[in-house]
Amino acid sequence: MPIIKKIAISIVIGLIAYVISELTLKDGIQIPGTVPEISLLLLFIATSFASQLIGGGSSSESESESESSYSSSDRETGTVKWFNVRKGYGFITRDAGDDVFVHFRNIEGSGRRAIEEGQRVSFVVTDGDKGLQADEVSPA
Repeated sequence: MPIIKKIAISIVIGLIAYVISELTLKDGIQIPGTVPEISLLLLFIATSFASQLIGGGSSSESESESESSYSSSDRETGTVKWFNVRKGYGFITRDAGDDVFVHFRNIEGSGRRAIEEGQRVSFVVTDGDKGLQADEVSPA
């Protein structure tokens, strides 16, 4: 997210927080005119901006997950042999015939990442420490 957008969102959130604090602590809303009131408004804006910067890592993570480092010609298809949802891993049988390990972290998507036995999937095969592993797994 661009920095200007983060600043704008922070200002809006800071103003909303200031208005809510004015409504709960006083009888009405006043434009900040004293040093403590201006300080409170700036504190709300700074806190909101800091949370935007700190929370920004999660959005860039999801953006980097969606950007593949593999070409489309590297992708293969196969069928899920089995997948243990509780343990978070299983195996995919490649159309070429051999089995490939799959871990839940390598399944694309957000939320609960799981695949079902017999499901057709598309993936990229990588050579991991313990052998072949499926990466960027998605429904075929």
